[in-house]
Amino acid sequence: MTYDRPLSKALIVLLGLSIPLVSHSRANAAERCISFRPIGTSGYEVRKTVSSAGVTPGVRNNWDTDFVVPGGVRFTRYIATITSELPANYNIIQNFKYGDRTSRQVFRRDDARLVGGVPFQVQVVPSGRQPFQVNMNINGRQGSVYRVRASGCTPR
Repeated sequence: MTYDRPLSKALIVLLGLSIPLVSHSRANAAERCISFRPIGTSGYEVRKTVSSAGVTPGVRNNWDTDFVVPGGVRFTRYIATITSELPANYNIIQNFKYGDRTSRQVFRRDDARLVGGVPFQVQVVPSGRQPFQVNMNINGRQGSVYRVRASGCTPR
């Protein structure tokens, strides 16, 4: 699915929203982007319904989704795309996980307003170390439904 970028930007301005929007199909022609597989599922995209906050003992939330970063490739940019099915607010955190069992938060936006059906993209340029996993932690109103995918880009 492609989006007309000028039209999307005009819509965002009219709605008074600030949403970074770049579709995968409009990636820089001088680079190649590779979709990452989420752990524990097939395909490249995960559809989730936000669960409870996990405040009840023994009840966990489903806010985390981990994507495997292929080894042997030096990515110069990482992209995560979140698409809410309906308009909703989400808290979005992206973490890079490294082979030495450390992690680093590389993006955070609390109370991000996502327009239903319009992709919201997080783009991060790594600072040196390459992660082996990209973690997306997304929460919002219980019952909100969204899809998430992640990819990495390299120069051609």
